[in-house]
Amino acid sequence: MHSSIVTPVNGVGRGSRKYYLGDISVDEAMTSVQLKSANGHHHDEPVDSEEVALAEEAATDASAKKTLVEMYDSKKKRREEESQAALKFNQKPIAGLRYAAECGHLDVDDPNDVARYLLQNKDIFDKAQIGEFLGREKEWQDGFALKVLRAYGEALDFKVMAFDEAIRYYLSGFRLPGEAQKIDRIMEVFAARYTEQNPTVFPTADAAFILAFSIIMLNTDLHNPAIKEDRKMTIPNFIRMNSGVCDGGDFPDEMLIEIFNRIRVDPISLKEDDDARESAGIGKGGAPPSALSTAGLSDFFFGSHYVEQDKTREVNYQKEGDQIVRDTESMLKRRRKATKHTSSSKKSLRDSMKKHASVKFVGTADSGLRDEYVTPMFDVAWGPALAVFSTAIESANGTDGILASIATDDEMDHAVDNAALAIEVSLNGFQLAICIAGLCGNNTARDAYVRALYNFTLLGSSHLLADRHVQCVQSLLRLGRDDGELLGVTWEHIFRALTEIYRLHQVWEGMARNERKEIKARERTMRRAAREAAQVSDGSTSDEMDDESDASSEMSDYNDVYLGLEEEMDKRMIDEANSMFIHDTIPLDLVDSIFQRSTTLSRSSLKDFVYQLCRVSRMEISGYGGHVGSDANDIDLTNDHYMKHHTLVSDSKHGNSAGVGSTQPAIYSLEKLVEVTHFNMESRPRLIFADIWGTISMHLTSTALHEEAAVAMYAVDSLRQLSLQFLNREELGVFEFQRRFLKSLETIMSRSTHTSVKELLLSSVEQLISMFGFGDGSKSNNHQGTLRSGWRSILVVLGTAGLDKNDAIALQGFKLLTSQIDQCMSVCNEEGECDGKQPDSLLSEYFVDLVNSLLLYISGPRRDLSSKSIDNLVQLSDVLAEGKVPLSSTRRKAPTTPVTLSGSGVEASDLGNDELELWWPMLLGLSQTMGDPRPEVRVKGLGTLMSIINKHFFPSSNEKDSVNGDKEDNASPQHGDLQTLQLIFRGILVPALEFEEMDGNSTSGFAPELLPPKFVHFITAPPAPDTVSGADSGQPEWINTTFEHLMDGCISICLRSLEAFNSDSLVEEVLAMLNSCLLSDSGHLAVKGLRRLQQFVSKDMELNDVTDDTWATVSHMLFRVLSIRGLPPSSVPEIEGASDEQKEQLRQDHVEAMNEFIREQRFFSNRRYIGCNAAMVIGSLLTDESIGGMMGVHWYVFLTSGLGKGIRDWERAADIMDSRVSPKSARHDATPSPPHYLENVLYARRWMTKFLLSLLTQRDVSTLETAPCQHVLKEETESLLRAFLAKESNETCSAVEMRNISKMVSDILDCFNALGDDKMSVMKWLSPVLSACIQTNNVTVRTSVQILLTRLLKEAKQTIVANGKADKP
Repeated sequence: MHSSIVTPVNGVGRGSRKYYLGDISVDEAMTSVQLKSANGHHHDEPVDSEEVALAEEAATDASAKKTLVEMYDSKKKRREEESQAALKFNQKPIAGLRYAAECGHLDVDDPNDVARYLLQNKDIFDKAQIGEFLGREKEWQDGFALKVLRAYGEALDFKVMAFDEAIRYYLSGFRLPGEAQKIDRIMEVFAARYTEQNPTVFPTADAAFILAFSIIMLNTDLHNPAIKEDRKMTIPNFIRMNSGVCDGGDFPDEMLIEIFNRIRVDPISLKEDDDARESAGIGKGGAPPSALSTAGLSDFFFGSHYVEQDKTREVNYQKEGDQIVRDTESMLKRRRKATKHTSSSKKSLRDSMKKHASVKFVGTADSGLRDEYVTPMFDVAWGPALAVFSTAIESANGTDGILASIATDDEMDHAVDNAALAIEVSLNGFQLAICIAGLCGNNTARDAYVRALYNFTLLGSSHLLADRHVQCVQSLLRLGRDDGELLGVTWEHIFRALTEIYRLHQVWEGMARNERKEIKARERTMRRAAREAAQVSDGSTSDEMDDESDASSEMSDYNDVYLGLEEEMDKRMIDEANSMFIHDTIPLDLVDSIFQRSTTLSRSSLKDFVYQLCRVSRMEISGYGGHVGSDANDIDLTNDHYMKHHTLVSDSKHGNSAGVGSTQPAIYSLEKLVEVTHFNMESRPRLIFADIWGTISMHLTSTALHEEAAVAMYAVDSLRQLSLQFLNREELGVFEFQRRFLKSLETIMSRSTHTSVKELLLSSVEQLISMFGFGDGSKSNNHQGTLRSGWRSILVVLGTAGLDKNDAIALQGFKLLTSQIDQCMSVCNEEGECDGKQPDSLLSEYFVDLVNSLLLYISGPRRDLSSKSIDNLVQLSDVLAEGKVPLSSTRRKAPTTPVTLSGSGVEASDLGNDELELWWPMLLGLSQTMGDPRPEVRVKGLGTLMSIINKHFFPSSNEKDSVNGDKEDNASPQHGDLQTLQLIFRGILVPALEFEEMDGNSTSGFAPELLPPKFVHFITAPPAPDTVSGADSGQPEWINTTFEHLMDGCISICLRSLEAFNSDSLVEEVLAMLNSCLLSDSGHLAVKGLRRLQQFVSKDMELNDVTDDTWATVSHMLFRVLSIRGLPPSSVPEIEGASDEQKEQLRQDHVEAMNEFIREQRFFSNRRYIGCNAAMVIGSLLTDESIGGMMGVHWYVFLTSGLGKGIRDWERAADIMDSRVSPKSARHDATPSPPHYLENVLYARRWMTKFLLSLLTQRDVSTLETAPCQHVLKEETESLLRAFLAKESNETCSAVEMRNISKMVSDILDCFNALGDDKMSVMKWLSPVLSACIQTNNVTVRTSVQILLTRLLKEAKQTIVANGKADKP
């Protein structure tokens, strides 16, 4: 062994106890050895400390030398193994991992262990190889690399990290591969992990995924020296690029600005690249760029081998640009040579064109032609060049004109060659000019050249095609095949040409079929003629006649076809000639290659390609131009309209004509659009594909809504095929790519008018579920369970079917939906619990969406399906209550439902937010059934809602003790508490009162059932005896059939909560619910609420359970309901110092307020029933001795005062109403109507008299002496006497009213006379009040007043005498 291993290095002696074994510190090993010695020593034997120390020192020295050598050998061996593993990994990752597994460093079959190993050795392994391994396709080794990638992401912690910093941290362990699909998978895992750990930053993982790509693009743009400073991305550009991608909204500008600034100052790059730049003297931030820095950033995103490809491609583009310039100069300077030079010139041009055609697509930013020389030259030359090329092609007919009659054969040959050369040169010029225009960004020149070239093809016209026209067609197609990157919006002309080429091919195929048919017909005719000549017997005559009849019939059918086209014979002949020419010169393989090569287009070019293809497809289908999804366009399609009038000969036996111009629109471009989507779905990253899918889905959706059922069905079938392909790609749980892809199915289902289309759509959905759904495990399917977020769209489609008018559609959708529910139930029953062990279940993943789908059937028009859907909801509620729906997986799946009450005083519920989000849609949906126009659905929905609440949101019998703190171990789970029930009241039950608006007559009209007992009519007409209790007199249906059931259920829940939770919190919720009724615009609902309030306080609740707070709430509710909304002041307010204009304005405002009040009173006339019913409820409560005793004198006086205020408000309202319509005129109207305010006043005064008499007869004089009691007695007595005098002096006063009020005054005066001296002594206010009644004409009242005044005067004198005697000494 080498001496450096056993001998101290650098002369360090033994006493220092510090050894170095190469680069391994001995201190660690010594510490380990000492620990082992200490652990091995037995402390129960007494030994001498000195001897022990010497022995230990000797043993330690000997053991340390031996252990150090073993540990060094072990570490050295491990490092050698790690070095060898790194070497193998950098050459082939899987080989390195297998070698490390053989050495025992990891379990190569465990994705988590492999991910840990990669993270642990990320600074040793080649990061480019790590990135390539993590980005492997999912098919590689049954998706093992993809599992490692996900485990790699789950091993990282991104909590509370800024988004760009998280990307920086994530990408620090590997280099992104160059393939787009690999980048897509890697960034998808990052977005999923970041969204999972930071759920409040982004609404969905899709938004994080898109922003991650935007940051990568920003990093490349800002720190790529090849991009000029004036063309680098700015903050507004960055914000605009990310607008509308955050789940339909925008990211916060502050976040984007912060990200932009951080990336600009500190680019995202690997540590190795930073070290390389630093060693080369290049700063990371502001140092001048160089090839090294450029390579570092490029390598980081695309890998080193792609950098060389970029450089090579740039050099080739530059060479080609120079060659184009030289060729152009050569062509402009070339003079016409002799015939012998023609062939060589043509060969050189063909070589040049061939070379140009072999070049791959070129991006504008990489072309190198945007400089200060070429672009200005082209801007000047392209117009004249276009004129020259167009003239050359137009006039290059070769053998036409005068030359054909006077030229010799040699001259004719030269003319033909010259014309062919001119056409070839011109077409080459067209192609080169289009490419230069595209590279220079001159869209005007490019559009002009492509449009001119398309016009030269004469496609879609009624002209006969010549060779030059076909050459133009070939040039146009080669342009689309080889230079599609440069075409932009001019793809439209190429697609229109392709459509016409396809039509001509169809014409040729029809001709070929007809020709074969004609040949067979002639052969049959010849055979019949031969048989006729050979026949001699008479018996053959019949057969002959039959044969001739058959032949005649067949020829007649054939001739009828052509006779039908007799009027268009010229067009047909031209079409047939053109079709033969196109078929021989334009193969369909060339056409197909254009669409196949769409996979090589850049992102922006692909968007133009798809958009224009959709646009042309819409032109074909609708017969006019238009943007995708639009209804009209101003583009002239005169040439294309020819296709609509052309008919083709069919191969039908009866000769029916069909073709592009038949009643069914052309769908060639639609077919090609589907093919293009198939080509790009797998080859494009999801981000880029989602970009073009928006355009494609919009067009397919609008086509699926086409008025022609066959076209719509083809679009639906296309969506089905594309969905089958798209769903093969697995989706992580937090993404919603599938939902966006299938979103168009929802629109089609809700807006389509064809039953056949909807049937096909539901059949397609059934196939998707069968292939990609969760399944029941009975069938083996590799793609089973890949349907994730797409379930949302599918469930919406199934639910929307329940709203369809067609019974077959609704039944088909309901059958599919219930089959999934039954399957989920069977899985739950087999497994026992659908917890985390069963994540692949519709219940565990999309429970809320399943509930929403059932709710659509409940609201549908079919009573039987509504009833069955409610039963299914009961099943789901039981499953949820039993804990068979896991909450972890549904937390991010369920749509956010606002279930918190801000500012309501309700604390956070003990029920988890996740679980409440599952319960809430079900409860809310059942509450919506109370608005159903069908009474039986309302009753069943309400009953089910109350049953679920009572069954699952209250503690069970063995749980009641747990409320007080004595919870048993075997208690069943409780799914609600008091706070949860409060949320249910406020968010579920109270909003159900809004459905009373279903009753159109709930705010106006006559309702005799709302009148209290013993109500006196003296202005309005009293109800007829047969209508007082009639049930069919136009009464509001909802209030009479549903309100009582709703309130009974709510009060039942409230009373049960008193027993279960020992709290009256729900009493306040019931009172708040009743208060909503009292404040409603509906007089029916308010009266029902008043009567239910009386029953709730007096009968439903035990009086001992009614607290002072409850009495206070009830009293204030009744006090508030006595007032009249919008009651204006009795007179115009006076402002001191106001000008005449201000006074006039105040007067006008007062008049307008009066008119507005009258209009409102007429519209909400039923609210006049509230006053008399409120007086009745208050009277019933205050006259009940038990209730009065529990309520107390304070609230007794409060309600009495409130009733008095209400009486005065009603009198003022009556004055305002009678100012327009007098009571006298109202009496002449025999039509029953709500009570007049004066009638309410009379009814309330009768109750007020009872209250005053009750106060005056109080036994406790101290109660009567209180200031509030004295105040209400004085104010209400004075109000009664003042009203009596006013009625007495009013000649129009009704006798009934006068008789009642006189009786009330007499009763109150008699009560005063009956009071004892002790009570009379405290009523010093009575004399001034009674003085006004001395001159009354009513003898009884006048006599009572005189007696009272005499008694009061006598008592006053006695008091004075008594006081005088007391003053004497």
